[in-house]
Parts: sequence; structure tokens; C-alpha cells
Amino acid sequence: MVTPPPSWSSVLQGIIKSSGERQRLSSALGVTSMTLSRWASGESKPQKQHLIHLLQVVNANQRPELLEALEQHYPDIQSWLTEDSSEHIPSEFFAQVLNIRTTTTESLRFWRISELVLKQALAQLDPNKLGMAVKLVQCMPPSLGDKIRSLRERAGKGTPPWTADLEHDVLFLGLESLSGYAVEVRHIVSDDDLRLSKTFPAIQDSFEVSAAVHPIRFEGQIAGCLLASSTQAGYFSQQRLNLLSTFSDLISLAFEKEDFYPSHMIELRVMPKPEVQRPILAHFRQRVTNKFQQAMQQQQHFSNAEIELSAWKELEAELLAYNTTQTDVYKHQ
Repeated sequence: MVTPPPSWSSVLQGIIKSSGERQRLSSALGVTSMTLSRWASGESKPQKQHLIHLLQVVNANQRPELLEALEQHYPDIQSWLTEDSSEHIPSEFFAQVLNIRTTTTESLRFWRISELVLKQALAQLDPNKLGMAVKLVQCMPPSLGDKIRSLRERAGKGTPPWTADLEHDVLFLGLESLSGYAVEVRHIVSDDDLRLSKTFPAIQDSFEVSAAVHPIRFEGQIAGCLLASSTQAGYFSQQRLNLLSTFSDLISLAFEKEDFYPSHMIELRVMPKPEVQRPILAHFRQRVTNKFQQAMQQQQHFSNAEIELSAWKELEAELLAYNTTQTDVYKHQ
């Protein structure tokens, strides 16, 4: 005999068994504890917006079971959750970005603007917390006289299953990635399902199902791109692509003019897979510390940013060399 799945009200009963959690949810939802209890007992039914909000505020580890149970009673709930969010970015937000751009010192400007824009982009692109990562990906500055060979993830925000702050989950990206492709073709690109076969190579995050990327541009030059990845197939409607485009324009204000490069300087290579990169990138902090100590011993004066960029360039060179070595080995087999 197959056991029928639990009803959504019985799942909710289990969730609000803890008085602390019941209080937290009632406060987040703007309803009384009694109303929550009546939903859980089946005495009353919540409105559509309350159900959507409940899925937003419930703990991430309890959401899948609740959603599965709700689908039995509300077959359309998935479409409710993926309905487009507001396509209008609040005017107050534009004012806030412009204020930071004009009043913040150069050393803090990049981080303050990128943090603000990434948070707002995530809130508007994934209002129902279905699972999304929004990342700022920047061109790696070329060595003297050379071309730009890769991009580096610099900052990011996520909703579960991604972590909230993605700043430390850094990878180098190249032609194998959707980001690299968007930078090369210099316009927005999207993919409804990265699990299907591609017309070009694609690197894929383990949680990523659909994705969209918009290049960050200024006067026809490129600084990198804004990447949004979703756990849902076919998530990036035209309305969401329009939002991503506007957030990309806004985040360009985080950069200096010299961070933008003409297209003839961009010749991306293929970068190694994440499983190859991560053990190498894990030593970044140690490498920076060694460079600081070396500079002190030689009485050289470099800023934190200069030393960190030097370490990133060394790591990029190692990863490019790794791929070249692997290609040579393959050719001789």
C-alpha cells in the first residue's frame, strides 16, 4: 500500500509546533498566531498571496516538503510562484545608487554600489525565493600589451540553495561559460535549460538550471557582465531580462572608466572546470600574505588592492597554463 503524501495543513502543523517559529511566521506574515493555527487545522483557508508569502518566509529546509504538499491541493501554485515580479525598479533605489556614486570615496565605491545593486536585483528577480544567484563577473585586467583572457567572479548574492553572500565562492570563467559568451558577443544571452545539449560549450553551477547574462557596458566598451542563475527551467521571461538589463546598467556605475575595455582587447580562453580551479584558488589568502611579507622585506609599498590583483593574475596564469598543458597531453595521446 502506498502511503498518501501528508496534507499541507499537517506539514504546517509540524512547522508551527515550536512556539518561537509560530510567533516568527505570524509576525512575518502579518497574521495572528490563531490564524496560523486555523490554517494548520483546516478550519480556514489562506488567500493566494498569504500562501505565496508563507513559502517565502518559511525556513529553507522546510520549504520543499511544504511546497510538495501544497501542490496536491493547489496544482497551480508553481505558476503562482513564477509569475513575473514587478518590472519597475523603485525611483528611490535609483536615487540611492546615484547618491552613493557621487558621495562615496573611490576606495569604497565599487563595493557599496555592487552590494546595493546585487541585493535589489536578487529581491526583484527572485521575489518568491525559488533559488537564484546573481553574480558580478569582471574582466581580468590584461598583463602589459596582452589581451583579456578570462573573467573573474567578484561579488554575488543568493537565495537557497545558494548561500546569501557569494563573494568568497570565486571562479575564473572563459569561453566555456555563458558569461564569456555574453562578453564576446556584447549583448544579453539567456538559456532556458542548461542541462540540455549546447550549441557552444557551457560551464554549469550545480544548482543552475536556467541563466541569463548581460554585459556591463560603457561607451561601447565592456567591464564584465551581470549573471543571474535560477533553479527553475525557463525562468527568464522578457520582463526579467529587461530588469537584468537595467540592473547591469546601474552596476556599471560601480566601475572606473579604465575598467572598461574595447572589444578588440577581449580574446577569452577556455578555463579549467570548477573542480580543478577550487583547490588552486583555495590558497589565494596565503598567497596574498606571502606577497605582503615579501613587499615589507624589500621595503616596497603596495596597496591591498594592488597585492590582491597581483595574486589573482598569478592564479589566472596558472589556470591558463593548466588548460594548455591538458590540451597538449590530449593532442599527443
